[in-house]
Amino acid sequence: MRKMKKVLSLAMTAAMTASLLTGMGAVTASAKKSDDGKRTKITALLKGTESTEQYKTFDYLLKNFCDEKGLDYEIELVNDMQDYFTKLQMYINSDTLPDIFGCPNGTLSKACKDIDALVNVGDELERNGYDEKLNGAIRDFLTDADDGNMYLFPQGLYCEYFMYRKDIFEKAGIKDAPTTWEEFEEDCQKIADQGEIPVIVGGSDAWQLMRYLSFSPWRVTGPEFIEGYQAGTDSFSDNESAKYAVNLLSDLGTKGYFEPGFASVDFTSACNLFFGGSGAIFYTGSGQISIAEEMYDNGELGFFPVPDTEGMDNMSTNIPVHAGFAEGFNKATYDDTMQEFFDYMCENFTDACYNQAQVFSPFNEELPEGLPQLYYDTQPMFEDAETAWTSWDDKLDSDVMTKIVDEQQQLAQGIIKPDEFIKTCDSLVKK
Repeated sequence: MRKMKKVLSLAMTAAMTASLLTGMGAVTASAKKSDDGKRTKITALLKGTESTEQYKTFDYLLKNFCDEKGLDYEIELVNDMQDYFTKLQMYINSDTLPDIFGCPNGTLSKACKDIDALVNVGDELERNGYDEKLNGAIRDFLTDADDGNMYLFPQGLYCEYFMYRKDIFEKAGIKDAPTTWEEFEEDCQKIADQGEIPVIVGGSDAWQLMRYLSFSPWRVTGPEFIEGYQAGTDSFSDNESAKYAVNLLSDLGTKGYFEPGFASVDFTSACNLFFGGSGAIFYTGSGQISIAEEMYDNGELGFFPVPDTEGMDNMSTNIPVHAGFAEGFNKATYDDTMQEFFDYMCENFTDACYNQAQVFSPFNEELPEGLPQLYYDTQPMFEDAETAWTSWDDKLDSDVMTKIVDEQQQLAQGIIKPDEFIKTCDSLVKK
């Protein structure tokens, strides 16, 4: 049994990558078959390192399957996001994609679809009966916006929610977790009155502040607001839920509800602050269960979903759910062996998720015994979810995204007012 792994250097330039690809593309394609035409190897391109979840899952599945079938497998790893996108794009351009490849649902998956390089995963799941087991929000997250098909397989099920310190809530006289944003702000003030930090946020990471900017539009409109904004058919000034979110972020930042210096705190540091004992509330999720496990088991932490926007019609799904960095299967090399691996993968994916990668499975199957209690307690919040999280950072044009990030930083710090933010951001897209 032979396994080869190549890790692309972060310093590698696009020119060097192009040169490497030119030299290896034909090798990768031809090495899959022996002289008699039989497959000898399965190849994969994944983002990350040997410690990341996607690698742990697929290394486990490929090793077991290939050992059974007498095949080799090769996993090529690229850690840096931009280097990975460059490498994947080059494989797409040269039509030499490996059998399996990590691919986000967006521009790159569209590029794969444009050259007819993607297996229709939705059809395959219907064929083997796993379509009925797939979480509804995961299906929604990976459904292609153009034709309604599902071309990518989920990396796992990732969910997000708020965690809170029970002792601080009790000290502030808060008996129940907030269910609306109005209650959320009232609780923040009660906590601040006790001399505690109400909310920890990693303000230097764009997505952290952007969550507060996008919660209300997501609960009220699903993906509609951000899609309309990007298309120029909706705006912050015309959409009440979006306008509400602008004022919410301004309030949280300017009223001192975030920790001092929040704008220069990254997400990792924010995790260390909260789970180290600072602050009452932190927006986190299933990715931090291992960090939260001990405090939760000791009765120190509670959790609650994204609050409702009061006075508006909120959808029932209140836990952001997404599929991680999904995987595509190369249609050109999807032979009987790869279809057999696909079925094997589905049958063993839940086991790999929990026992290898420590993430929720995208399939609604029974949780195995022996997991941290947080898995069992949080799963009921999203197991029947039908609407996926809509992440603005992969929907907005990069230039618009960069400018909104700059504006949200200034908004949260009180450098600009909500009306100024709305005026500037509405000018970024053409109507």
